[in-house]
This record gives sequence, C-alpha cells and structure tokens, in this order.
Amino acid sequence: MDQGMTLIMILLVLLGLVCGALFVIAYQRMKGRRSVEKESRELKEKEAAERKQELQAARTEKIRDFMEFDTIEDDMIIQNDGTRYVMAIKCMGINYDLMSEPEMLAVEEGFSNFLNTLKFPIQLYVQSRTLDLSEGIGVYHKRLDSLRDECDRYIDAVNQAKATNPNLTMNQRQQMDFEIRKKRNLLEYGADIVSYIERMSSNTNILQRKYYMIVSYESTEIGLTNNFSKDETKDVAYSELYTRCKTLQAAISACGIETELLRSEDLAELLFIAYNKDDANVYNIKDAIRSGVYRLYSTATSVLDKKRAALDAKLKDDALAAAQTALKTAMDSIRNSTQVDISGLTEEEQYEDDTKREAMSIILDNQDQLDPEVVDKALEDLNSSMHKPLVSQEDLDYADQQFQAEQAQLQENNFGQGPNEEDMSINNLTNPDPLAGLIN
Repeated sequence: MDQGMTLIMILLVLLGLVCGALFVIAYQRMKGRRSVEKESRELKEKEAAERKQELQAARTEKIRDFMEFDTIEDDMIIQNDGTRYVMAIKCMGINYDLMSEPEMLAVEEGFSNFLNTLKFPIQLYVQSRTLDLSEGIGVYHKRLDSLRDECDRYIDAVNQAKATNPNLTMNQRQQMDFEIRKKRNLLEYGADIVSYIERMSSNTNILQRKYYMIVSYESTEIGLTNNFSKDETKDVAYSELYTRCKTLQAAISACGIETELLRSEDLAELLFIAYNKDDANVYNIKDAIRSGVYRLYSTATSVLDKKRAALDAKLKDDALAAAQTALKTAMDSIRNSTQVDISGLTEEEQYEDDTKREAMSIILDNQDQLDPEVVDKALEDLNSSMHKPLVSQEDLDYADQQFQAEQAQLQENNFGQGPNEEDMSINNLTNPDPLAGLIN
C-alpha cells in the first residue's frame, strides 16, 4: 500500500514537471512571437517615417525649385544656395500724360541719363494687386476721431462761455453758433469721405499696379569665393547691393520718381502675392509679420539697422570726399589757366579775405541770437581788416549818417503821440480768433 502511494506521488511529481516544462516552452514561444511582431511593427513604422521624410524633402525641394529662392534675410532674397542675392526698389508712378511739354522733355532726359549711368544689369517688374486702402482708412479714422473730440470740446467751451458771460452781444452769440455749425459740417464731410473710401476698398475688382526695380548680385563677382565664408559673402553682397540701390535711387530721382528700398517684410509680401494672388486678399502676410508671431519679444536695435546706418555714413563720407576732390581739381585748373590775377592779391591774401568773408556770413546767419551793436561792430572790424574790403569806409560812414537821420526823424514824428485807430486795428488783426478769450 505504501509502495503504491509512493509510486503515485512520483508520477504526480513527474507530471507536474512535464506540465511546467510545457508551460515554460509555450510562454517562451509566445514571448518570442510577440517580440518578433513588435520588431516587425517598429521596422514598418521606421520605414514609413523614412518614406514620409523623403517625400517631405522631395516636396520641399520641388517647392524651392518652383519658387526659385531659398530664404529672405537682411532685406535680400537669397537664391541658389547663397550664390545669388537680390534687392528690390519700389518706384512710385508719375502723371506723365498730364505734364507740360517742357516737363515731359525733362523726364525723358532724366530717364536717358539714368540709363546711361547703369553699370550693372537690372530688371523691371510690374505686379497687379487688389486696391488695399486699409492703412489709409485707419489714418482717416484717427483724424476723424480727433475732429470729433475737437468739436465736442469746442461746443462745451461755447456753452460754458454763454453760461458764464451774460453780457455777450447777439453778434458774438451768432458767431459762436456759426463756428459750431462749421465744425459739425466738417465732421460730417469727413465721415462721408471715410465711408466712401471704405465702400471703394470693399470692391475687389479695383486693381493697382506696383512697379519695382530688381537688382541682383552674384557671389562670383567677388573673385576668389573660396576665401570667404557664407556670412562674409552675404555681408559683401549686402554692402554692394545697398550701394547699387542707393545709386539707382539717386539717378532715377532726376525724373521726379520717388523710390523706396523694400525691407524684408515688404519682400515677403511681394513674393507672397506673386505666388498666391487668389489668397492675398484673405490672408495679409504683412499684418502677420507685424504682429510678431514668428519671433520673441525684443526691444534692441536691429543689427541690420546699424549696418544700414553705417553704410549711409560711409556713402556720405565718400560723396563728400569725391566732391572735395572735384572742387580742388576745378580750382587748380582755373588757377593754372589764369595768367593774371584780377584781384591783384596773392594767394595767401586772397585766402585771408575769403576766411573773413566766411566769418561775416556766419555772423549774419546767427545775428538773431546776438546784440545788434555787437554784430555791426564785428562786421565793421572784419570788413576793415580785409585786404580788399567789401564795403569802403566812405560808404559805411554815409550809411551810418543816413540811419541816424532816419532815427531822429522817426522820433520827432512819434514824440507825444499815442496809438491811433490804425494801430489798434492792426493789433486786432494779430488775434486770429477774437472769441478765444471769452471762450477760455
């Protein structure tokens, strides 16, 4: 009996071991299957992400190829991976057909001179846009609000003047009422103008043309481009393009055409409208850029503004140096071509007279801030010390005698007389609003 129980126990233990082994084997197989499925799923997801990135890169590359520019930086459009840089100048139109014949000839001559001064290629670009008067309407609304506040303040002041001054005459009251009606009519007229402009702006069929001059610069123009980094190449391109644009603006101004160098946001708007003419009225990229949604808040001066100011200063210095050189060359040429000195003075004496003449001009420009006697004395001293005075001593003495005689006659005529009616009328004319004192 005991042997049977022992045998049964052994069989049960063996059966448990076999079941445990089978369970472990089944669990390992199931775990391996799950691991294989997970790896397969991760591999599929990775392949899908790679395909998505490749498609996105290909789509982006196609868009860049279609748009023909890489980015917009420092008021420039950068193309061909930083090898071509572009700036744009906005030109305001002129009423050529309404000009007289001499004005037309002047414009044509100025444009001919402008073309003759070109030393680099430019492009002319015309863009049609829907008429946008939102900025002008905003200015008109501000002006209308100020007129309304001014009218309200004037009405309150008139009512207060009428209440506090019972001795006002009928003419004065009528004048006050007339001023009120005039201000109200002006306010109504301004409101009608703003309403008319708003209705006209809502009409999307009204188009306007914008004219631009496109100036480009190739990095190959620098020379050995391998010696410059991308940032250095961009700085050189910006300096060269800015100088070219300023030269074009100065040359075309002879035709009476006003110009404006486009900033980065203006270039973005130009390109956005060029590629999205249908959506340009729905989404205004300039308003989005001005709202600052793409950048952190900053109050520091832009590096680009500092660079532009430095270039303007450099242009002024170069222009001044060129003018001084031209003047010196012209003076030397005239001096060498003149055989006899008409003034009879040596070069040093002529220089001293020119210096004193310039000093007299400075004194005359600032005579309002100085004592008249001091001014007269200084001018006389400088004039008398010149090798060839501007005014002779006899002329000075004669002018002084005439002045003293006129002063004596004037004092004699005005002695003992008070202000007459004519003087009173003149004093009254100096006050543009006779009712201002009563209102205030």
